[in-house]
Amino acid sequence: MGFEINDVTSKIIQRGLAETSKAIENSIVRISYGKQTKAMENAANLMISEGMEAQRRGSQQAAQNVQMGLNLLSTAESGLSSVNDNLQRIRELAVQRENGTYSESDKAAIDAEIKSRMEEIDRVSKSTSYNDIKLLDGSANELTLQVGPDAEKETNTLNVGSALGSVSTSELGLNPEDEDFINKIDSALERVTGMRSDIGAMSNRLGSALNSLYVQNENLTAAQSRLIDVDMATEMSKLTQNQILQNASTSLMAQANQSPGIASILL
Repeated sequence: MGFEINDVTSKIIQRGLAETSKAIENSIVRISYGKQTKAMENAANLMISEGMEAQRRGSQQAAQNVQMGLNLLSTAESGLSSVNDNLQRIRELAVQRENGTYSESDKAAIDAEIKSRMEEIDRVSKSTSYNDIKLLDGSANELTLQVGPDAEKETNTLNVGSALGSVSTSELGLNPEDEDFINKIDSALERVTGMRSDIGAMSNRLGSALNSLYVQNENLTAAQSRLIDVDMATEMSKLTQNQILQNASTSLMAQANQSPGIASILL
């Protein structure tokens, strides 16, 4: 009497084949992405990883903000350097003009250059800008940067506008007709030097913040990797094993159709 394959045996083979095929599909996805992609694989790790991802992206954006802040301050420093050079030349000319040995035409030439230099200072004050933000006309005194990945304003924002201000000749109090013109120039030079010093200090602070953000981003990336990255060697081994099982199950199904008794014995 022959031994025939029954419905239970057939379903066992089919279920095993389906499970193996699903395992192969999951392994291929994990190998392709290099990460666990489903919450069911490790729900706790995936949830922690998503929180880290939000922090990592926040730190990346904060780093971009800081870099833009450094570029902005560098632009302001360049403008102030130009103003400083012009003030130094104006002072030199003002002292030169006080020399009684110069003729009226000589003094007129000196006055013309002083006027030209003052106009250049006003031009720099009005035109120095970064991303359409005027930096040296007094309008950027409330400019702040988000320099951290979180929303805490006290620790993660920086008022770069506090280092900026107007450097127009009127704001600096410069008037060639004043008797104390040279003293006014000295005061203007002192003010510009102070602004440059503030910008330098703020640039150092931003540079330090940028380095910290880079380190934070690297640490978050490494921590994420430990949580959800796939062990490629292990996953490839699983894939190979499941492919062997899949081939065996497929062969078993074929043999079951031809020789049901053999399939039952193998099971």
